[in-house]
Amino acid sequence: MDELAVLFTKVISPFYYPFFSTQRIFWLYLLGALLLAYPVYRIHASESGIRGFLRFCLPGSIYKHSSAVLDYKYYFVNRIAFVVLFLPLILGSSTAAAWTNDILCWATAVPGLGHPPGTAAALLLTCIWVVVFDAGFFVGHYLLHRLPMLWEFHKIHHSAEVLTPITVYRMHPVDDLLIATMAGLLTGVVGGVFRFVYAGSIEQYLLLELNAGLFLFYLVGYNLRHSHVWLPYPRALSHLLISPAQHQIHHSNAVQHYDRNMGFIFAIWDWMAGTLYVPNGKEELTFGLADDEHLEYSGVIRLYFLPFQKLVARYRRMRDVAP
Repeated sequence: MDELAVLFTKVISPFYYPFFSTQRIFWLYLLGALLLAYPVYRIHASESGIRGFLRFCLPGSIYKHSSAVLDYKYYFVNRIAFVVLFLPLILGSSTAAAWTNDILCWATAVPGLGHPPGTAAALLLTCIWVVVFDAGFFVGHYLLHRLPMLWEFHKIHHSAEVLTPITVYRMHPVDDLLIATMAGLLTGVVGGVFRFVYAGSIEQYLLLELNAGLFLFYLVGYNLRHSHVWLPYPRALSHLLISPAQHQIHHSNAVQHYDRNMGFIFAIWDWMAGTLYVPNGKEELTFGLADDEHLEYSGVIRLYFLPFQKLVARYRRMRDVAP
């Protein structure tokens, strides 16, 4: 019975994501996005009042679009499938931390350095964790764009023709496994080093059970990234943080926007990789894949299996042209 209860909890969990602070569509993060959307609305509003604001934020042309409807369907199916089938396959940060601590103990022949923890150490861990988490996310995302085999899976995310906060969940399980493993591995190494230095007695600062830096990032307009609301940052800040507008550019199917702004929180990784794109002003964007390839991703089943079909076709073409 206990196993059935656990399975049932996993199956119904997508319905409760807006109430989980660890989920990106937590109600407080959505509220933060609405608050930041309001000044944008005031600048561009053609009508006033709460109804005008809601129509600005939730236009039917976007939220009733066939691409958005597919996002809603895929969200429920994939969230259930992911937590039941794929989540156990991810290398968690706690496992990586334990490995790192064990390696350091073995290499130094001591059980830990045992330095006394304090506020400064906890703050340092909190800051380093979020930077390393972001670096792991960028590495995984970069590989999804640069390696043709992985790009076939990542195409399903970029096949969205409109962007809503639910679009963030239009990710193939292969994408999620890769990015989560990279982030978990790197943050785990950091956690293991701190566990060794402080003999396992240090914790990072949390806000509602989430790393404080990551919590603030989600709170300050994160959900505008997958939306129609154009919110850029000042040019100098856009070289440090990825703005919602910069992520919308990442989804653009214009040639000059290909493989740009792959960062999650920080823009420094894109700057180092030569993939940073900072707009000079508002740009008119069209989302989806080049040559209308996004039209092929027309159903939940196709989102799962079309990448495999395309990989098989790619392999056959390579085999046919091989000498």
